[in-house]
Amino acid sequence: MGDDSMTVLWRARAILMSGGDPRASWRLRSVAIAISAVLSATASAQDSASIAARAPNYASPALQRLVAEAVRANARLPEGLRGYAAEVETEMSVLLRDSSAHERTTQLEQIASEVRWRAPDRYAQRVVGYRSQTVGPTFSMLSVFGGWTTPVLYGNRLRLGVTPVSTRATRSRGARDLALAVHPLAEGRDAYYRFAGGDTVTTLQTRTRRIPIVRLLVEPRDAIAGSAVLFAGEVDLDADRKQVVRMRGRMIEVREGKQTISAGGRFPGASAASFVELVNVEVDGMYWLPAVQRTEFQANFALFGDLRTMVRLISRFRDHRVNDSVWTTPPDTAPPGRLRHSLVFAATDSLSRFDDWRTPIGTLSGDARATDFEDVAPESWRPTGAPRLRFRPRAIADLFRFNRVEGVFTGASAEYDFRDRVPGALVRANAGWAWAERTARGSLEGGLQRGRWTSGLRFERTLATTNDFRPPLATTATVAALLGSEDDFDYLDRWSASAAVQRALGAERRGLVRLEIGPASDRAVSPHVSRGIFESDSGFRAVRGIEPGDYLRSVATLEWNPQVSAFFLERGVGGRLRYERADGGLRWQRLEGRISARREVGPFRVLSRVEGGMLLGAAVPQAMFEIGRDEGLTSYEYKEFGGDRAAIARTMLSYDFPILRSPLMLPSRLILPGLSPGLSIGVQGGWAEASSESARRALLALGARTDSLTGALVPLSRPTDGIRASADLRLTFFSGAASIGIARAIDRADRWRFVWLIGQAF
Repeated sequence: MGDDSMTVLWRARAILMSGGDPRASWRLRSVAIAISAVLSATASAQDSASIAARAPNYASPALQRLVAEAVRANARLPEGLRGYAAEVETEMSVLLRDSSAHERTTQLEQIASEVRWRAPDRYAQRVVGYRSQTVGPTFSMLSVFGGWTTPVLYGNRLRLGVTPVSTRATRSRGARDLALAVHPLAEGRDAYYRFAGGDTVTTLQTRTRRIPIVRLLVEPRDAIAGSAVLFAGEVDLDADRKQVVRMRGRMIEVREGKQTISAGGRFPGASAASFVELVNVEVDGMYWLPAVQRTEFQANFALFGDLRTMVRLISRFRDHRVNDSVWTTPPDTAPPGRLRHSLVFAATDSLSRFDDWRTPIGTLSGDARATDFEDVAPESWRPTGAPRLRFRPRAIADLFRFNRVEGVFTGASAEYDFRDRVPGALVRANAGWAWAERTARGSLEGGLQRGRWTSGLRFERTLATTNDFRPPLATTATVAALLGSEDDFDYLDRWSASAAVQRALGAERRGLVRLEIGPASDRAVSPHVSRGIFESDSGFRAVRGIEPGDYLRSVATLEWNPQVSAFFLERGVGGRLRYERADGGLRWQRLEGRISARREVGPFRVLSRVEGGMLLGAAVPQAMFEIGRDEGLTSYEYKEFGGDRAAIARTMLSYDFPILRSPLMLPSRLILPGLSPGLSIGVQGGWAEASSESARRALLALGARTDSLTGALVPLSRPTDGIRASADLRLTFFSGAASIGIARAIDRADRWRFVWLIGQAF
């Protein structure tokens, strides 16, 4: 029935049912009743059709009504809210997440800002304080991000996450229009989203009222026309006022109906995701305004195995001032659905002098974990779902590496994740060929995770290294060996089979205990290549000797806070205790431990790392300890000292001067962290002892030379005969990321020598 016909019928019904004509016959009233029935049936059919068209977007009619109420409450700003001003402290960090799920911070930037928002479309941010720390020279993340906070969660559109820098390379980023995401509670939401949930998940208590919190589960529809930036995750509502209290989830960009910011990305073998968590606080008992905001980018490239790169931004808002007088003038206008944003910096001397920090640098990032977003991650990242076969390595060295034993090694890897078929089960295999050595190596392993427990079986043939006290992620010599003919590892060929069980410890699972047992066999190896692409000195050195044999190997490991290593930027204290035992053709017992610490006290920074170990009973060469230049004794040679007992300690105290902290603006929109000069004093000490005749024989088996004076054989690695120590004094730049200075041995007469380092001096 057309619109014109409906209009006629409604008018006839109104006339006939009006009761204004007392002479109307019963026949006319009968006709009116019939028309009313037709109209009611027609309207009912139309309502049912409309609900049927929308119903697939909602888990229930009650949920649909709840969302409709929330839309009415959030589509418009609350009466009386014209703007606000606030103080914001932000921490930007770059992290690496390794195959053991340990997160290691490589860059930190802390930014203090004043923000002002004016309804409906103006947002200004003024940076008043800045400081940074990095493990090596790098560009500031301000080179990428021109804005990183969301002013309000009201309205039909949202600026979720971060925005790029403007095209103007000036101290003021200028005002620019920013495209916004479609709000899950927008009036046109049904074209983009579907909803579930609607249950009360908690109750908040403020000074004036109890607030039930209702949670909506939001995800984009399968088929979306055109392009849009969307949100997938949780939306928490004030159940009384239906205003947004919190949003937590993943950002998804759709272009021409296809997702571009999601697992799979735009590059083969790459997967990436962008996450947000936006938490509001009730201000003046009337408005929900920003309290804590977190944006996190995570990227994984199949070539690099389990290694994941992350950029994390966390901001805390304080001291909200609603309807600040600065913003009482009429607002500028911007195109519909756009936000007018500006980012400016205070004067250089003001930025450098700023010292009103609310939290120590590193605190905000240190309290967060990548797994916080595991439940809203892309489907391919989740531990649940259909079984999945992937061709990717645990580490890039499984695909390609170069060293003096194998030469070029190339391999292939695959893993099968059972997921829902057998929750927590995973099988991984790797196989490859060492071209110069003409040897095949690889591994086959299976694991099962249940809660805090992980168990597994592993069979492998590997080129194992015998180096001691290695820093995190220092597992191969590929780059230095290939480009500079420097391979500072010693190796053996090891066959092994093992069964292992592991349990995560602590409320945040920052510790673990692991037990491992199985047969093993060690064989000696020798160099098969003499140099890399570019030769330095005399090329590669010989490989240290070992004692071949078969044995039963058992290992027990206890770790706590393993992410604290003093080589990266994590704060706190971490440690490791490891016991290894060999029984059979080869016999040894080896105990080793490590304690690392990093602490900030105002402008002072203290880094310490102490490691040591001992053999209990008999000694074999591959179980001996060797220390030297690469282990921290910078005034001595490569593995100059060795023994069946050894320890090495390093500590550094640094001070950053309160000058030149402001970021450095370069052409082409690039920004460097502040020069931030400082001074550091470092001390390193080491000790090694051969406590028995078997230990002295093992030192000779590692490698020996003929003494030019006596003609006797002496070991290449010898006991230290006391404590060997060195010290350095450095002028640091970029908060320790680069340094120059002088160093000398302090356990003996020595001369000062010039030293420089690109990277954290520790």
